[in-house]
Amino acid sequence: MASMVAEDEGEGKGPPRAIQDLLKEAGQERVVRFWGELSDGERRALCDQVESLKLGEVRGYLDAARESALRGEGQGAPEPVGADQVCSRSALSADKREEYVAEGLGLIAEGKVGVVLMAGGQGTRLGTKLPKGCVDLGLSDSRTLFRVQAERISRLQSLAASAKFGEGAEVRNPVMWYIMLSDATRVHTERYFRENSYFGLNESQVRMFNQGKLPCVTEQGEVLLESRGKVAEAPDGNGGIYEALLVSGCLQSMRERGVEYVDCYCVDNLLAKIADPLLVGYCSKFGADLGCRTLAKSSPNERVGVFVKSGGGGVGVVEYSELDPEMSARVANPTTGELYYNWSNICMQYYTVDFLERVCREGRAALGHHLAVKTIPTVDGEARGVKLEQFIFDVFHLATRSCLLEVRREEEFAPIKSEIESATAALAALEKKWAESGSTEDFHAWWYLLP
Repeated sequence: MASMVAEDEGEGKGPPRAIQDLLKEAGQERVVRFWGELSDGERRALCDQVESLKLGEVRGYLDAARESALRGEGQGAPEPVGADQVCSRSALSADKREEYVAEGLGLIAEGKVGVVLMAGGQGTRLGTKLPKGCVDLGLSDSRTLFRVQAERISRLQSLAASAKFGEGAEVRNPVMWYIMLSDATRVHTERYFRENSYFGLNESQVRMFNQGKLPCVTEQGEVLLESRGKVAEAPDGNGGIYEALLVSGCLQSMRERGVEYVDCYCVDNLLAKIADPLLVGYCSKFGADLGCRTLAKSSPNERVGVFVKSGGGGVGVVEYSELDPEMSARVANPTTGELYYNWSNICMQYYTVDFLERVCREGRAALGHHLAVKTIPTVDGEARGVKLEQFIFDVFHLATRSCLLEVRREEEFAPIKSEIESATAALAALEKKWAESGSTEDFHAWWYLLP
């Protein structure tokens, strides 16, 4: 590309012919309207960006998203998942819990369980541009989300080895940890892990890859410029994980490493039970290719998606931003206050690798795109624009057999959004509870607490 740019510049022409043709076909010629004001480096960077982004497909994505939204409005409110479709962890007998935990620990020890972490975001709402996983939590030893989670994986694989091969046995099959990042977080995260020697994990068991991006556009579909030589772009949503796993080679890595089951979660949940043996064992015994943790909504206004019924007995999710506020507040049981849309999606799911591969290779068309209207900084000042996003749950209905496992909010869900204190307080309360009780009823629950 560099030689092509130089050749055209030498002849006093505009952008390379291939770039001009691409932009003309996409109806986005205005992307290079500042070409004559750019340096050689800026021109090369812009050409590279134009080639990497799916500019020719943007208007199609936009139209399809609008049509999908209109169809949704015409179909009426989806039917919510009922309590009969949810298995409550607390309702399981002690024997059953022990059975599922033993199954899960065995699979982990054999190297059949991998972990996928979504960690592309920065701590902007916390007042920093650091990757959210690198933000100091104010705990002992300058702990961060990345460090806490690495320590949990390390401890989990040691416990699994002991359970499978005998007390104190060495870890034979380290848990593979696939971390999805973004351009904004990749370099700093890689350096952070290297400088901290991967927090005791083997470098070979940690694999980082990037989330995809899409251009930001006007409501008419015209691509916006962040600066004279840079298209405004945004991550393609958590649903972009499927294509990212495929194109990065992570899916192939899972096959090569013998991973058969994957637990996926978001970086900001301080109480995340990573590859929880009970969940893994339960889903494996149930024969599910998709398993989702769920809990009752704390209030009608809680910003979480809700599980709904899907065709064929499966499950789907409606995002909070796409659920009618009146329906969101509807109460199903006046005595208990239980909401009609009661079961929330906390974006923690288990997949078989067979299902994940089917989705990544064949099912991505089911994702579609959703519209997020935002104020976007552009070369011409702030503009009302659209970010196109894919949602991770839009393929859930493709699962042959899915299950929902109710978990306890105080034990498994404390996301860090605009402040840290509520999440660290939840962790401290949980540590205190288990330190004082000494209970073995849920003996598997203590493994993920800080040492």
